[in-house]
Amino acid sequence: MQPDSTGWKAVIQITAAEVLNGMRDAGHIELRDSIIRFLRALAIEVGTTVTSGHPPPGLPMTIRGVTWYSVHVFNDPVFFNYSIYPEERQIRICDLIWVEAL
Repeated sequence: MQPDSTGWKAVIQITAAEVLNGMRDAGHIELRDSIIRFLRALAIEVGTTVTSGHPPPGLPMTIRGVTWYSVHVFNDPVFFNYSIYPEERQIRICDLIWVEAL
Protein backbone atom coordinates (compact mmCIF):
# COMPACT_ATOMS: atom_id res chain seq x y z
CA MET A 1 0.00 0.00 0.00
CA GLN A 2 1.29 3.46 -0.92
CA PRO A 3 1.61 5.88 2.04
CA ASP A 4 -0.98 8.67 1.97
CA SER A 5 0.83 11.94 1.39
CA THR A 6 -2.15 13.80 -0.06
CA GLY A 7 -3.13 17.02 1.58
CA TRP A 8 0.36 17.92 2.78
CA LYS A 9 1.26 21.55 2.26
CA ALA A 10 4.19 23.90 2.62
CA VAL A 11 3.54 26.87 4.85
CA ILE A 12 5.89 29.77 4.18
CA GLN A 13 6.67 31.87 7.25
CA ILE A 14 6.88 35.66 6.87
CA THR A 15 10.68 35.94 6.67
CA ALA A 16 10.85 33.26 3.95
CA ALA A 17 7.96 34.92 2.09
CA GLU A 18 9.86 38.19 2.11
CA VAL A 19 12.80 36.50 0.39
CA LEU A 20 10.48 35.01 -2.26
CA ASN A 21 8.96 38.45 -2.81
CA GLY A 22 12.48 39.88 -3.11
CA MET A 23 13.22 37.40 -5.89
CA ARG A 24 10.14 38.58 -7.75
CA ASP A 25 10.94 42.25 -7.16
CA ALA A 26 14.50 41.72 -8.47
CA GLY A 27 13.13 40.20 -11.68
CA HIS A 28 13.89 36.57 -10.83
CA ILE A 29 10.31 35.40 -11.33
CA GLU A 30 11.29 32.03 -12.84
CA LEU A 31 13.53 31.27 -9.85
CA ARG A 32 10.77 32.25 -7.44
CA ASP A 33 8.23 30.07 -9.22
CA SER A 34 10.72 27.18 -9.33
CA ILE A 35 11.33 27.43 -5.58
CA ILE A 36 7.59 27.49 -4.87
CA ARG A 37 7.11 24.33 -6.97
CA PHE A 38 10.06 22.73 -5.16
CA LEU A 39 8.53 23.49 -1.75
CA ARG A 40 5.14 22.09 -2.79
CA ALA A 41 6.78 18.89 -4.03
CA LEU A 42 8.86 18.67 -0.86
CA ALA A 43 5.71 18.81 1.27
CA ILE A 44 4.33 15.79 -0.58
CA GLU A 45 7.67 13.97 -0.29
CA VAL A 46 7.85 14.69 3.44
CA GLY A 47 4.28 13.43 3.84
CA THR A 48 5.29 10.17 2.20
CA THR A 49 8.38 9.75 4.37
CA VAL A 50 6.51 10.55 7.59
CA THR A 51 3.72 8.08 6.88
CA SER A 52 6.17 5.37 5.81
CA GLY A 53 8.51 5.88 8.77
CA HIS A 54 11.53 6.97 6.75
CA PRO A 55 13.66 10.03 7.55
CA PRO A 56 12.71 13.20 5.68
CA PRO A 57 15.09 15.01 3.32
CA GLY A 58 17.63 17.41 4.74
CA LEU A 59 20.17 17.68 7.49
CA PRO A 60 18.37 17.48 10.86
CA MET A 61 19.13 19.82 13.74
CA THR A 62 17.14 20.21 16.94
CA ILE A 63 16.72 23.68 18.42
CA ARG A 64 14.64 24.19 21.57
CA GLY A 65 12.87 20.88 21.09
CA VAL A 66 11.95 21.42 17.43
CA THR A 67 13.72 19.44 14.72
CA TRP A 68 14.55 21.51 11.67
CA TYR A 69 15.85 20.13 8.38
CA SER A 70 18.31 22.13 6.32
CA VAL A 71 18.08 21.78 2.53
CA HIS A 72 19.94 23.22 -0.46
CA VAL A 73 17.93 23.51 -3.67
CA PHE A 74 20.01 21.67 -6.26
CA ASN A 75 21.25 23.93 -9.10
CA ASP A 76 19.77 27.04 -7.48
CA PRO A 77 21.39 29.51 -5.06
CA VAL A 78 18.80 28.83 -2.36
CA PHE A 79 18.99 27.19 1.07
CA PHE A 80 16.19 26.83 3.60
CA ASN A 81 15.13 25.20 6.85
CA TYR A 82 11.82 23.52 7.49
CA SER A 83 10.07 21.74 10.33
CA ILE A 84 7.41 19.05 10.16
CA TYR A 85 3.94 19.08 11.71
CA PRO A 86 2.34 15.71 10.88
CA GLU A 87 -0.87 16.34 12.82
CA GLU A 88 -1.49 19.36 10.58
CA ARG A 89 -0.06 17.64 7.49
CA GLN A 90 2.34 20.48 6.78
CA ILE A 91 5.91 21.59 6.68
CA ARG A 92 6.85 25.10 7.72
CA ILE A 93 9.61 26.97 5.97
CA CYS A 94 11.05 29.61 8.28
CA ASP A 95 14.47 30.51 6.91
CA LEU A 96 15.01 30.90 3.20
CA ILE A 97 18.41 32.13 2.09
CA TRP A 98 18.93 33.36 -1.47
CA VAL A 99 22.53 33.89 -2.51
CA GLU A 100 22.36 36.36 -5.36
CA ALA A 101 25.51 36.78 -7.45
CA LEU A 102 26.67 40.36 -7.77
